[in-house]
Amino acid sequence: MQPLEEGQRFERYRIQRKLGSGISGDSYEAEDIRLQRKVTLKLIHPWLPLSDAARRQFFREMQDISTLTHPYLATLLDYGEVGGQIYVARRFVGPGSLLGSEGRRWFQPPLSVIDAIRLAHQLAQTLQYVHNSGFLHGSLTLANILALHGLDSQSQDHSAPLLLADIGIAHFVRRFGQPKMTLLPITAAPEQLGKRSTPASDQYALAVMLYFWLAGQLPFLGSPENIEQLKLTETIPPLTRHNARITAEQEAIIRRALSVYPEERHPSIIAFTDALLISLIEPAQEEILSKPLPLSTPPHEPVIETYQSAASPTPASPPSLNVEPETLPELHSHGEAGLPAPSSLNGLASEAKSHNHHAHAVTTPASTNSSINPACFIIASPYTTEFCKVAIEREETTLGRAGSSNILLDFDDQTSRHHALLKREGDHYVLYDKRSISGTFVNGQEITDEEGCVLEDGDVIKIGVYELVFHLQASA
Repeated sequence: MQPLEEGQRFERYRIQRKLGSGISGDSYEAEDIRLQRKVTLKLIHPWLPLSDAARRQFFREMQDISTLTHPYLATLLDYGEVGGQIYVARRFVGPGSLLGSEGRRWFQPPLSVIDAIRLAHQLAQTLQYVHNSGFLHGSLTLANILALHGLDSQSQDHSAPLLLADIGIAHFVRRFGQPKMTLLPITAAPEQLGKRSTPASDQYALAVMLYFWLAGQLPFLGSPENIEQLKLTETIPPLTRHNARITAEQEAIIRRALSVYPEERHPSIIAFTDALLISLIEPAQEEILSKPLPLSTPPHEPVIETYQSAASPTPASPPSLNVEPETLPELHSHGEAGLPAPSSLNGLASEAKSHNHHAHAVTTPASTNSSINPACFIIASPYTTEFCKVAIEREETTLGRAGSSNILLDFDDQTSRHHALLKREGDHYVLYDKRSISGTFVNGQEITDEEGCVLEDGDVIKIGVYELVFHLQASA
């Protein structure tokens, strides 16, 4: 189909100007003649006809998406077909997207940590609502985030600055059409390289944009082939290299959202940004809580991971391990019933401060083997001046950098994703290396994955830069 010209009539719309082209089609500023209002009109896949099956699927999806209503969602106003050309019309926003001139001026990175997290949380609420309704965005980029006003707007400081647009449209074209641009956007998750998309794919895309807002540059640079390899190997420059105000804890939260495997990311997109809100240090917390909270927060699962602000974004001198386990704060594995759901962000922050994120357990407790004494690890690293005590509550406990690890050691490149495994075997705890890159050491001796090492009270385990002291505790 030929591009539409200024003044041209298309169904009930009169074209005013072309706004641009994207993965899914061409967008125009247009006037709805019938209702006397401006809209953004998008012609879907105008370069090649869609099959009858694809067109039927389009109408089914748009019928459902048109029922979505959320204060931070650019409403789908109309959809249809004219002369074989399918289209959608949505709310028009004058300033345009974050790629437009006003959007780039108002949201020029690097943003402050508070502003960046607040924007990410607003988008996460909208996307959580979309996910709860059974849909994906599937192609979250700066091009489909609309700027209503700047962060420093005085006249509209009680309204959200962003709107999310184009739910599912680019995702539809990739599944059923022949996109003009075969390359995926920089925000695409690794699984989308294989044409698989999940709600966790939107979480990954949001984490890429948050990294950009905080660092002032993207986490991946290079040719498409290089970027694909960087995503698959999780090769991401440290955020703290670009922004000294980022804590090591916040970096770990974002890195988890950028995990190569969807199941290793946060349980939901709202859990991702909730964790970031909790991570804010006290003055920042007060500032964010003093601003109006969102108009409506979609229902979501309570965040069962807990966090504490890191002492420093850069490694500190590791503390001495000459300390009794009873003097340390204890951290247990938690299932859905392990923590009560706080009633407010203040409650979340209060709950979070009682634990340490630098090594934490996130899985459901297993039944205790009555023939063996309970045990714990006391963990120290150069990334914190505090110790952390982690109770061993499972028959098998995994240690590593992967988000799914029972004990998460995620600030160190020397730690493998699946580094070591602790198993209860009869009356003993046995530690195995999981073919890690840097090895697992007990009292200075490297262990193997085949034989393992029976741990005794007071043994010192070295995993990357982390030191873990194993302690057997007296039976109750």
